Amino acid sequence: MPALVLWEVSRKQDYIFESNKLRENRGASIIIEYITEELPKSLNKGYEKNLIYNGGGNSLYKFDNADKAKEFIKDISEKVLEKYPGVQLFMTYEEYDDKKDRVIDIVDDIHHKLNVKKNRRENSGLQVSFGIESICESSGLPASFKDELDENGRLISEEVYVKIKNSYNDSCKFKKLIPEGYEPIREFRDLATEKEKNYLAIVHIDGNQMGKKLKKLRDYIKYEDEDCSRGNEEYLKALRKFSDNVKKAYEAAFKEMTRTVERNKEGLEECTRIKENRFPVISIIIAGDDITYATNGKIGIESARVFLEYLNNNPIEIYKGERIKLNACAGVAIARTSHPFYNTYKLAESLCRNAKMRLLKEYPNEDYSLIDWHIEQGDLLGSIPEIREKYYKSLDGLNLCIRPLYINNKDEGCWRNYDNFIKTFNDITDKRIYDNKIARNKIKALREIFRKGKKDTEIYLKTNKIENFFNGFWNMRTEYCFSGDTCLYYDAVEILDFFLKLE
Repeated sequence: MPALVLWEVSRKQDYIFESNKLRENRGASIIIEYITEELPKSLNKGYEKNLIYNGGGNSLYKFDNADKAKEFIKDISEKVLEKYPGVQLFMTYEEYDDKKDRVIDIVDDIHHKLNVKKNRRENSGLQVSFGIESICESSGLPASFKDELDENGRLISEEVYVKIKNSYNDSCKFKKLIPEGYEPIREFRDLATEKEKNYLAIVHIDGNQMGKKLKKLRDYIKYEDEDCSRGNEEYLKALRKFSDNVKKAYEAAFKEMTRTVERNKEGLEECTRIKENRFPVISIIIAGDDITYATNGKIGIESARVFLEYLNNNPIEIYKGERIKLNACAGVAIARTSHPFYNTYKLAESLCRNAKMRLLKEYPNEDYSLIDWHIEQGDLLGSIPEIREKYYKSLDGLNLCIRPLYINNKDEGCWRNYDNFIKTFNDITDKRIYDNKIARNKIKALREIFRKGKKDTEIYLKTNKIENFFNGFWNMRTEYCFSGDTCLYYDAVEILDFFLKLE
């Protein structure tokens, strides 16, 4: 009987982001890419012919029988254990009768089986140290190597040594996602020039409603007689093609984003090292609809906007000519390069999740792309909703921000959208304001004035004779920068030093 094998590199974010050093992050990411996409091919047993899909965190293979499935599991497991310490690999298989069983149901069963296995994490406890060894600062494991490029000769574990060693390998996928002619960035500080504040942006993008799209794909498959084999073959082919189309769509959106960055090269020369052939975008995770990258702090928001717009505007085929639109949410965490990288990533992930919550709350039966961001200053604690509730309120109890923002929601009643944010940003940077001898610092001071409330804002605007510049949106008028219970201009003022528009 045929058998399916489902496998996954678990906790890949922990493995990639446990260090604050780009060499180790890059090396870890290249390792995971190699394991999931290249390792089966490298074994020279024709395993690539058994692939149904890989991406979005796991891989599905089909074999003629259980013995071949077990051999595949053994080959992959041994190689990972031998070559890549620290990688957590979970694999399981499921036999089925091709004539009697619907493979659609078997795929559901094997996903459940893998989740149960991950939750148990059998044999996961182990003694990593006897308390007498030097400890690697990145992994917390016993150190057994020296970092040859570190001027202090820091001691590192085998796991970190392997990551660093792999960081110098070419990633075919990462390389083709950025324009040609640029050197890879080796340190996060190289994302900005020395004159600039050393801020980076971590962007995390995750696809919306992929489960619903897979259900829609399943609904196309018809089992018209007792023999399920024809329907099974049709579904596995369709699943592979759909998975490939999703992967290609997200990689195409990434390419368009990097091409847009390059087209804006002249405007970025002051804040990035692009003139020195250092491209200010670093791919970290590119796995189906799961995307994470680092970029210069000033273009994090706009780069995510370009990505999402391209994704929205290019529908993909789901089944035999039927096309669907892809939507995703993006979280952009802006922080100093010295801030713990894992914490910055978790913040980006939380912002992405917060955007999805906004969509679910306001449009539970529809699908749109949203973006949310936060500037990490190291002084605010709690989840994003908690931070917004506690710290983004004026003294008179009004809301100070309008984000998360919809990218492609054209509903007339939707005023929390990116176009309106750009309108507010254009208002506060209007050349006429500065022609009136109003210093930039006075515009930036609005951030603290907004916190005091609507009355203080009115006095400040009138005193500086700029009350006529902030009129809100076509579908949401303002009274001294506020409308109802919300300040429409706080987001634009707060981000003033961390935002460059990409044309």
